Amino acid sequence: MTTAMYRWIVPAVGIVLGVLFALAEMGRHASPVQAAIAFAIVTAYWVALRLLQSRSDLANVLSGLPPDERWSSINTRALSLAGQLIAVVLVGAFLVTQFGGGDAMPYALVGAVFAAAYIGGLLWFRIRS
Repeated sequence: MTTAMYRWIVPAVGIVLGVLFALAEMGRHASPVQAAIAFAIVTAYWVALRLLQSRSDLANVLSGLPPDERWSSINTRALSLAGQLIAVVLVGAFLVTQFGGGDAMPYALVGAVFAAAYIGGLLWFRIRS
């Protein structure tokens, strides 16, 4: 029952995000066609994942449902790599913008959120273990 419910989380989030993207486009005075394209892009992603879940372990992992411990480990390592890369890119973008005389505050804020989430996650999982 729980696994069946989890299978529909990605489509539900996809629909909500698709609607939000379409509304954001409409808020920017885009045409209804542009809003529909924004909705379609997000929708195509979750539809593809949903259709491939029964055939692809990778689609299951991307949907948050790794099929076994091996894929859970692969997912954890991939998330770690992505997090490390994002941290390096944020610091690099901050420095390039800072040296270029631009406003580096957006990168500083995103970096601060990233650091707070990471440290908060470390503390949370340490307390829970």
